[in-house]
Order: sequence, then C-alpha cells, then structure tokens
Amino acid sequence: MANQPTTDIWEPTARERELLFAELGLCLYLYQSIELRLKLLLPHLVIPGADNTAKGEGFKNWRVLLDSKETLGPLVKLLAERTATDKTVLLESTLRRLVDERNEVVHHFASQPFSRVSTPEEYAEACKFLTSRRLFATPLFEMLQALSDQFVSALQKNLEDFPSFRL
Repeated sequence: MANQPTTDIWEPTARERELLFAELGLCLYLYQSIELRLKLLLPHLVIPGADNTAKGEGFKNWRVLLDSKETLGPLVKLLAERTATDKTVLLESTLRRLVDERNEVVHHFASQPFSRVSTPEEYAEACKFLTSRRLFATPLFEMLQALSDQFVSALQKNLEDFPSFRL
C-alpha cells in the first residue's frame, strides 16, 4: 500500500454542495417569479402618453400574458416601453443585464469553467457567480412582489360585487 500513488481529488462537502444548489434554486425561483409577476401586471399598465392599456389587454383580457409562453426578454421590453422615465438608458441597460444574467444561469451555468467545482477556487467562483446574480435580481423581484400584492388586494376588494370572477 505504501507504493500506491495518492490521489488528492478535492470535492465539495455535502453541505457545500447543498449551499451551491440552494443558491442555484434561489436564482431560478427569482427569475421565474419576476416573469410571473410581470405577466400579471403588464396587461394593466397604462402606456405612457395614452389613457389606456395596450390593445387586447386590460381587465377584459387580463390573462393574455399569464397564459402565454413569453419569457423574461420580451416581458422586460414591454416593461421598459410602459415605464415613463427620464433615465431610459439606465432602465434598459439594467433590464438587459437582468435578462443576460438570467440566461447565463438558466442556459449556461453547467458550461461555465467553474461549474465542475473540482477545486475550492471553482466552488468559490460558482457561489460568487450565483450570489451576484441573485443579489442583482432581488430588488426588482421585491418591487414587483409588492406591486402584485397591492394589485391583487385591490382587485379582490373591488370584485366583491362579482363573485363569479376569480383570480
């Protein structure tokens, strides 16, 4: 036995692996939640400079996006179009970064050089990659969550006279 070569292959502990995949799961949850909340809210946003929602949207067709296969890219484009701001460039670059980072996590995480987590450095880099994306997406998620909560609450109060209509 003394003549056998030693193989010092590093592997993350079970706890480290759990933490990494929990971070990946949190990122996926945030991106899906942002998409869902945009699908709920966007049909009801009044277009800047107009007095109405977009054609084919609003209360009559409120599920138009919820029932669609629209993904984050087209949804944030609609959000940018329906947001009145004097910081259009900042808004668009922030939303573009959100979509790019979402795509990196959803479509390319496993192909990243560090995704093998075969060294402590790769593990740390994978964690940093995911954590930075989660931290960037969290403020938009929290804002959309608060808006969605208020919107649904207002709808429920106003729909008491319409018992056949359910969210």
